[in-house]
Amino acid sequence: MGPDPKMAKLDWLETFELGLPEIDDDHREMLAIMKSVEAAADADDFDLCADLLDKLIEFSTAHFKREEDLLEKAEYPYLGIHKEYHSGLIARADSVKNICKEIKSRKNFKECCSEMFQFLVDDVVAGDLKFKSFLEEKGLVQRR
Repeated sequence: MGPDPKMAKLDWLETFELGLPEIDDDHREMLAIMKSVEAAADADDFDLCADLLDKLIEFSTAHFKREEDLLEKAEYPYLGIHKEYHSGLIARADSVKNICKEIKSRKNFKECCSEMFQFLVDDVVAGDLKFKSFLEEKGLVQRR
């Protein structure tokens, strides 16, 4: 079975960089966990997949808290909206994760994971890039 085209976009791109090492490192770690899930699915190790999915949600929740704390210190005016956005992402990931854990076929599992992994892309691209320009204007990160 060839690589899933949806999973192929999980490669780290320089455009994902926010210029905040702690946030960028978190995003890289989230990506690394996702790639471990994909490898476990390829090996039909669904128990490991389930453990890794739990790890991903746990790490993502901690990441969102770090990010929200940073935005609060920076006085980001849309922090409340961003927190709600994070809550929605975690709820969506939790829901899909629970479905994934019931699946025991590689093809269906990878499709399920692709859906869940979209939340990282949503966080980095759709969510975090919204506050990147704010942080640049405040001089907290350098423009790229």
